Amino acid sequence: MAEKSEYRRVRIVYSGRVQGVGFRWQVEREASGFEVTGFVRNLSDGTVEMMVEGKRVETCRMIEAVERRLRDYWKSKTEDEREGEPQFDGFSIDYL
Repeated sequence: MAEKSEYRRVRIVYSGRVQGVGFRWQVEREASGFEVTGFVRNLSDGTVEMMVEGKRVETCRMIEAVERRLRDYWKSKTEDEREGEPQFDGFSIDYL
């Protein structure tokens, strides 16, 4: 198991044309190629929230892959990094 300092949790909220276009499905698919955990879900304001945690290098690569693959759909994002112990067991689509 990695040291706590190697772990990070990042919350990103994407806006743009991100609902009704398979955005969450593509994020989940990208996440399967990395050693990360977390979730992706639609929010009621039309944005998509992604929470991803894992080793710093893996989370960075996963986020880069998502943003590259879905660059035509998201127009802006807010990103916030959090500390703490890992909370999730896998990566999935979450439904509110």
